[in-house]
This record gives sequence, structure tokens and C-alpha cells, in this order.
Amino acid sequence: MYPVLNDTTRTFVIATITEITEEEYNTFIEAIANDEEIPVEEEEEIIEPVIEEDEEELDAAVEAMREYKLRAMSYTCRTTIKAGFDAIIRGEMKHFSLTTQDQLNLMSLGVMA
Repeated sequence: MYPVLNDTTRTFVIATITEITEEEYNTFIEAIANDEEIPVEEEEEIIEPVIEEDEEELDAAVEAMREYKLRAMSYTCRTTIKAGFDAIIRGEMKHFSLTTQDQLNLMSLGVMA
């Protein structure tokens, strides 16, 4: 095992963890105890398929998803605002709706302030 150092120039081998049987484990332990070389079976390389995507199709798909998400967020915001909010005023729970007119009134008050 290599000690962990701040030396970034040192390269390390990447290890792959593989499940083995108890018999395989015992064989490895015996080989290590007898200072024998452990045979390693070559694994077949898995080649991922290359999927070529049309850049225009990808751009169109991204734009469609963007529009969908914007519409969904807009809907959620509108319904949340119109549903209003509850507040306790002088010990009583009051509900305040925020219709479009209420929102315009609040914006007007904000400008006047």
C-alpha cells in the first residue's frame, strides 16, 4: 500500500473490487503464504456503444424541456400566490388571498413607498 501524500505527481493503480468465493479466498491466502504468484484471469473488455446524437435534435429537446419546466414553475408560482396565506392577527387566524388585483395593489403600494 502506498502512503497518502500531498505529492500529486505520484500515480496510483486503480483497483477493482470483485466478489470471490471462500475457496478462491483460501487459494489466494495460501499463494501469499507460499510466496507464489497469484494467477489473474483476463476479463473481457466491455465496450460501451457510441451513440451519435444529432446536435439539432438535442438542442430542440433541451429547449422543449426548458419551456416545459418554465411553464410548470410558472403554474406552481401562480397557484401558490393565488392560494394566499394565513396569518395570525390580534390572536385570530386570518386568510389573505392574493388575486391578480391584490398583487397589483401590493405592487402599487411598493412603488408609492
